[in-house]
Amino acid sequence: MRRSAKVKAGLLALVLALAAASVAVAQVTSLYYQEVEKDGRIYVFNTPERYASWQASGDMGTAVTLLGRGANGETIVAENEAAMDLYLFKHNLPAYDRPTPKPAAAAAFPANKFGIRVFADASSKSNKDEFTGVKRDDSGVGVDVKRTYFTFTHQFDAIWSAQFQSDIGEQGARRFDVFVKKAFVEAKLFPMATFRLGSADTPWVPYVEGIYGMRYLEQVITDHLSFGTSAEWGFHILGANPLWAYQFTVGNGRGFSNPTRSKSVDFEGRVSLTPVKGLNLAVGGYSGKRGQDLESKPALHTATRQDVLVAYNADRFHIGGEYFTSNNWNQVALAPKDKADGYSTWAQLIVNPAWMVFARYDQSDPSKDLKPKLQFTYYNAGLQWKLNSSFFAAFTYKYAEVEGGTVGTGNGTIGSANANGKGKYNEIGVFSVYNF
Repeated sequence: MRRSAKVKAGLLALVLALAAASVAVAQVTSLYYQEVEKDGRIYVFNTPERYASWQASGDMGTAVTLLGRGANGETIVAENEAAMDLYLFKHNLPAYDRPTPKPAAAAAFPANKFGIRVFADASSKSNKDEFTGVKRDDSGVGVDVKRTYFTFTHQFDAIWSAQFQSDIGEQGARRFDVFVKKAFVEAKLFPMATFRLGSADTPWVPYVEGIYGMRYLEQVITDHLSFGTSAEWGFHILGANPLWAYQFTVGNGRGFSNPTRSKSVDFEGRVSLTPVKGLNLAVGGYSGKRGQDLESKPALHTATRQDVLVAYNADRFHIGGEYFTSNNWNQVALAPKDKADGYSTWAQLIVNPAWMVFARYDQSDPSKDLKPKLQFTYYNAGLQWKLNSSFFAAFTYKYAEVEGGTVGTGNGTIGSANANGKGKYNEIGVFSVYNF
């Protein structure tokens, strides 16, 4: 019995071995291979169609050729890399060395990008009516997060994209409010023709912010005094090349936080020139009813603004300035007319990649006709530290003075309730920006 079991086991092993061998033979015989020697060359094929075509025409077409690699030093012409590998393996020759194929690159589109930007500060400030000696409630010591932006961009393909940006920031007594700052669809047909529909950057304020480079510390003068805004609902067209750039907006006129409707639209534009590297020259303009031309109360005036910028950003220093003048900016729906103008200058000395010394000075007459004595003066100075491309911090002193009334600014209302009085604003602290 024991011997019989051993015989049966042996027979079973033999059957399995024969079966495996037959499968291997079938696999080998099912792989087509043809090798032909002609005129001192060896032609190798691994598809019958290519072999038949070569027999009929004598044309090998695209092939892999190895000089002197045949069994007797012949040149091998193979239909493809697989055929070459089969020939070398069959004749026990060294393998055909070639670079390992790189993995296929991931598809460029669609693509998503998400980012967070935070403006924060720790400071001590005083906002005082010098006539009454009373300080405003925003005086004191504290830590503050002035703005937080969440930005999501979806790139559909090389032309189409969409962007959404929320803006969380201080809004006076209401403290923090959440706004939709940007929400637009973009078609970038070529560098000189990009179209945006929705709430997007306006032509002037973001452009100056990019040249100035310290938005986290303070708004540029037109935005700081509310003679302009950084984003607007509407239709936008822009383009740029190394020499010049332009941007035009047809918008609602009320800024990104108030997508209201009115009887007319507003127009804003900018043309900028870079004749040499670092030198920026720009002019801009605005005209419209600022969203106040309503059916129940038609606008009485058209608000206009003209802008000029000259700036030079070199490797070791930045210097620049902008000037604006406006008509009826805050009088669109009121009978009296008014004018305003102002300028801002700045200088930045880059000591080394980590440290920069800076200063800025602003002057404005916010209401030349209605309040001719009203004057606004502002300056700041400090030292900026750059940890990396994501984090900047600046130890800064800010000062603002308003004579002849009050002025609303990015730092709150400054001035005196008495038309002959004066208000002073002082702030010292550390201001920072972090980009996630």
